[in-house]
Amino acid sequence: MTKRIQILCASSGFVFVVLLFAGLIMTGFLPPPPPGLAATEVAARWNDHPNLIRLGLVLMMFGAALTAPFVAAIAVQMKRIGKHTATLAYTQLLCGGAGIVVIFVPIMIMMAAVYRPERDPDLIMLLNDMAWISFVVNVAPGIFQCVSIGVAILVDKREAPIYPRWVGYLNLWIAFTFLPGCLLLFFRSGPFAWNGLLSFWLAAATFGAWFLIMAAMTIRAARREDAEEPAAGESPGRA
Repeated sequence: MTKRIQILCASSGFVFVVLLFAGLIMTGFLPPPPPGLAATEVAARWNDHPNLIRLGLVLMMFGAALTAPFVAAIAVQMKRIGKHTATLAYTQLLCGGAGIVVIFVPIMIMMAAVYRPERDPDLIMLLNDMAWISFVVNVAPGIFQCVSIGVAILVDKREAPIYPRWVGYLNLWIAFTFLPGCLLLFFRSGPFAWNGLLSFWLAAATFGAWFLIMAAMTIRAARREDAEEPAAGESPGRA
């Protein structure tokens, strides 16, 4: 039963990706509205199909909640590496929890923006700025989460590690791809804007890929756990 629960929790990573990107497509905000739009143009984007936007945001909200069991499943597998990785496992878990908040907050702001279509365009523009800045710039929890996972995997020296070593290097590389998002405050156009190639598209691609890969590898680790535990339990007796 424990293995089934772990697999179910890890599988929520797949569902999160589907709900998040499906929600963005439904809202019409994939990619986000350009930062350089005038207030009236921004308001028009939010008022174009408000009910579809609202439905997409609800899907994104439920998707964000699914990251909780997902990061918990990763933490369980990280702790199996050894006592020396417990701190990294808890760091990953806390950063993953913070990640839920930094996804929820911009979604709530977006819901406020679409709640009253008759609102003054300047106020809608303010909510739009708050939503997309907080949605794209919130890279710090993800960076520390990926680094924690990457380091824990790379210090696993057993012949059959919990996660393959390439997954550790991948986590470190993905953490690096999140960094351009920090620069969006300085740009309203180009690759570092909130809808740009580096701040948005690169981060969105690696963010989605990270969930899919970590979900698959965590399920793989959970399925191997039952076969490995008896062997681990016999080792003290052989000594």
